[in-house]
This record gives sequence, C-alpha cells and structure tokens, in this order.
Amino acid sequence: MVAASTLRRHGTIKPSGRGVVLRAFDAAARGGRTIFPSRVFDADEVKRALKSGHQSRKIGATVTKGPRKGWPIFTLTLEERATCPRSCQHWLDCYGNNMQAAERMVGGPELEAMIEAELRATDEAHPEGFLVRLHVLGDFYSVEYVEFWQRMLEELPALHVFGFTAHDPASAIGRAASLVAFDCGWERFAMRFSGAPHALRAARVVEPGQRDPDAVMCPAQSGATDCCATCGLCWQSERSIAFGRH
Repeated sequence: MVAASTLRRHGTIKPSGRGVVLRAFDAAARGGRTIFPSRVFDADEVKRALKSGHQSRKIGATVTKGPRKGWPIFTLTLEERATCPRSCQHWLDCYGNNMQAAERMVGGPELEAMIEAELRATDEAHPEGFLVRLHVLGDFYSVEYVEFWQRMLEELPALHVFGFTAHDPASAIGRAASLVAFDCGWERFAMRFSGAPHALRAARVVEPGQRDPDAVMCPAQSGATDCCATCGLCWQSERSIAFGRH
C-alpha cells in the first residue's frame, strides 16, 4: 500500500464539531462571501485551477485500490457562499470557515477556459483515466457551468467527476446536475446532493457520535481508511454517505 505521506501533503484533522460558525448578520454571511477574501483569485492570478489531490488533507494524489487504481486525482476549489445556494444547510458553518490557506477561484468564463485547457492536457496525459473532485469549496454557480462539465465529459473520455452539491435536486441547477449523471452515467459523474434525505446519491453531516441509518459513515473520517485515494466509496457506491461535523 502507498504510504500516506506520499499521497497527501497534510494529515487528516478529525472532525470535532467545533468549527467556526458565522452569525447571520456577519458581513460574509449577508454578502455571500468567504471570510478570507485575500484567498480569492481570478484565473490569471494562479498557475493552475486544478490542483493535485496531494495538496488536500482528505483526498490524496492517486487512487490505490479498485478498478481505477493508479488514476490521478485533482481538485477544484471555488469561493464558498459566493457560488453556493443560500438554501445550503451549512451557509453559516461551512467548513471553508476553517480553511484560511485554501486558494479559491472566481467562477466565470475565464475560469472555465482555464479548466478546459487543463482538462484536455490531463486527458491526453492520462488516457487510462483521471478523477476531478468538485468542489472542495463552493458549488455549481449556474446551469451553464453544469453544462460545461457535461460537455467536458462528453468530449474527454478519460475524465471522471465526483463531488457534492448543495442545490436542491428540484432546482434548475439541481436538475441540470441530475441530467448529467443520467446522460453520462453515475460512473462518470458521481455527484451527491448534500443534505438530501435520500438513501442513494446523497451526503449528510452528522454530529460527533451520531449515526445515520440510511448512510455509510465516511471511512476516511472514521479511520477505516486513510483518505479518498485509499477508499473510493464516493465514486464507486451510490449509497448515501455521512460526514462528521467539522
């Protein structure tokens, strides 16, 4: 098995349930922004939009088990709240409140052009397959942005996506995301609806010590495995997943 130190730059921090919680009248909450505005960047201010999973505490650089063993993992981080629906259950206690170092990208055409160029280069470099985690922070900010990812999946056969969205499945963006999973297949677009009560294709947050009978506790958080790269549950199983509150 690949050593954890080679998969991730930083070790896991166990969820404590004591993360930073904003008050409803906080400027970031009212304005729909991160509390770390100096960590928000336009596309022309960074070298890459897609970062290796090695940079993430939870993700890991390369899949180590299952049929996707050897595939590299990349992540995309947008600005929390600025790209998220206000209906998100974690508008005030987003774990981005605890991630001062994260490099957040501004959504829009410039970012999408940058992502497309990087995806095409990665598809050529890894024709056997690669994974992109959407989104470490942030969410789908428009229907057009969801459709951008569908186009990428249709044009780049090696690309596979997994992640979470706080959009209601019945909303315009939620329906668009569901359509991508239907058209491209769950194995290509494993996108879970955060907070949804479903036993399949959803994700929920539980308090420390709590259990959700309709969901599997994240193995990386429970200590059953090291990180996403050594697990694969998020992109292999449709069963809903529970995460401990940060």
